[in-house]
Amino acid sequence: MRASLTWAFAALAAGAAFAAPAAARERLDPMEMLEKSDANRDGRISRAEFIEARRDRFKRMDRNGDGYFSDDDLPRMVRKRAGEKLDRAVDALDANRDGRLSRAEFVDGPTRLFDLGDRDRNGLIDRAEMDRLKAVVEARRGG
Repeated sequence: MRASLTWAFAALAAGAAFAAPAAARERLDPMEMLEKSDANRDGRISRAEFIEARRDRFKRMDRNGDGYFSDDDLPRMVRKRAGEKLDRAVDALDANRDGRLSRAEFVDGPTRLFDLGDRDRNGLIDRAEMDRLKAVVEARRGG
């Protein structure tokens, strides 16, 4: 249960493509999204890059532009498929327990995937740490 919650959370925190039809077609996994956070393409992901990527992803997730990610932002088909995992992911970040995720809760919320990757706690995920994180993710996925 805890592992599935962690990865549901990671998918949302990394910015899973729930929002737009084009994004839904792209459906990147959390690791791909984490790697795409490397804005300056130096092969390392800083916490600042990760947070900025979250900020950009929130803009795409908040389809109705009200400053919150909620059921109103999801096409029915996506909501039906994401269901319980999405609810658990939102609950993990919903600090004030109002049933929706504010921009601040998403952008400034816990960075569990980043923290898991930043093994030496220097605020950067380098290539070796990324490779280790990929192995951990793959092992959790069962393959």
